[in-house]
Amino acid sequence: MRYITKIKLASTIFLAVIALSLIISQNASPDNPAFWSLKRAQEKVYLRLKSNPQEKLDYMSFLLDRRLDELSSQVKRQSYSQILPSASRYSSLAGQITELIISNNFTAYIEPTKQKFHSHQKVLQDLYILYPKNTDNIEYKYIEDDINYLNIYLDKLR
Repeated sequence: MRYITKIKLASTIFLAVIALSLIISQNASPDNPAFWSLKRAQEKVYLRLKSNPQEKLDYMSFLLDRRLDELSSQVKRQSYSQILPSASRYSSLAGQITELIISNNFTAYIEPTKQKFHSHQKVLQDLYILYPKNTDNIEYKYIEDDINYLNIYLDKLR
């Protein structure tokens, strides 16, 4: 009987640690690789569970806001080594959103997505201005790339 009780206790502790890790990882940034990986895995699983393309698009739109916040955070904290992967994740997701809208003919999503892209461009412009240009770090070019990618995606949504 004691053996079963120990297994139950260990299982409960294990599940509690996993649950706590999942909760903590929600606010993880790319600077924290362990929790960041867990956060990204959660997002990917959650996205795959979305079978309805509209639900998938809504979730991807939420993630795009999250990617922009992460990129902003990297610039403001001067964590320049993470700019390229953050900028790449952002532009890739914006492109996936655009393609999902086009391939499913989601005309109702075109205007809201265009508005989101325009508002994100303003944030990216501010980040570009904020980024120091007189250093060895040239990652500000990746922020500029995101701005340009959004222009391409906006053209596709016309």
